[in-house]
Amino acid sequence: MARTSKIQSTSTKPKQAAPLKDERTEFYCCRCQKQYKRQKANFPASQSTLYKGNGGYLAICNNCVDELFEHYKAALGNEADAIRRVCLKFDIYWNPEIYQMLNKASTSQSRVRAYISKTNLYKYIGKTFDDTLDEEYAQKLEAEAAVQAELEAAERAREESIIKSVEPVYDDEEKEIVVDENIIQYWGTGFTPEMYIELEGRRNYWLSQYPPGTVLNPGEEGILRQICNLEISINQDRAAGKPIEKSVNALNTLFGSMNMKPSQKKETEENYVPFGVEIARFEDGDPIPEPDEDFKDVDGMRHNILTWFLGSLCKTAGIKNEYSQMFEDEIGQYTVERPKYDDSDDDVEEGETVV
Repeated sequence: MARTSKIQSTSTKPKQAAPLKDERTEFYCCRCQKQYKRQKANFPASQSTLYKGNGGYLAICNNCVDELFEHYKAALGNEADAIRRVCLKFDIYWNPEIYQMLNKASTSQSRVRAYISKTNLYKYIGKTFDDTLDEEYAQKLEAEAAVQAELEAAERAREESIIKSVEPVYDDEEKEIVVDENIIQYWGTGFTPEMYIELEGRRNYWLSQYPPGTVLNPGEEGILRQICNLEISINQDRAAGKPIEKSVNALNTLFGSMNMKPSQKKETEENYVPFGVEIARFEDGDPIPEPDEDFKDVDGMRHNILTWFLGSLCKTAGIKNEYSQMFEDEIGQYTVERPKYDDSDDDVEEGETVV
């Protein structure tokens, strides 16, 4: 049966509105309210239908877009995330491939405006952030489908290996069962062919209870062999009417060695606490107290980094924030200003004394 795609066939992007004739001669930024004579070169162009009535330009100017980009870059700590947040805010198409193009291009524009200009290329005409959401949703579904397909393939392979391993293989004359040499070496010599097949069936049954890809260590393999032998012996003794109490007790002991008893499993599940949950318990019950102000930055390392590195960098880049102000306040302590003299001193006539 063919697999049906879960990806929606229709886009979530709204339809375009009917265009209106724009006869304005003055344009204002809705953020800083600065006046411009034209939109081109002063406002970023947009493919979104939300700005169709604004001539296809954003309602905020280039300078405001740059300021928002710097704000998000400082808040998010990543340039790509900052550009994506700007795209989200103004319904601009976001694609990591376009962002990679910025490293190959040379332009005098800011990084965010260079990215916006790339979204207006012919290849991306008409695409907005709605297309970004649709593409990311499709990629998520494809990734989930690929993981599910891998799990199903692994499960089918495991089941096929189990069926193949316990299915008797006869010789050419179909009189005797042929047992693989590896099976004989694993279980040891002296068993009948039917016994080897039954032992392999029990072994593969227990292995099927573990997650796919689980590898037992040599000690666990040895215990599992004894479990399979005991299970078959108990069934044979029960069928022959022999007592099985000692064998059952021995089997329970082996189950305990493999942590396969129901009581052990329940106890493990009850006592298991995820690491994050354990941390949350400590933080909710007895959280680490905030240090005193005198001990928050004893060696002044944080202050020096924020002031002399980040503050100096912001000052150099022309960014006005608390870090650039910290730098200015600190540098002011080491700045010597030229003394100012009263101009009236120059008007004192010779022989007069100034009190």
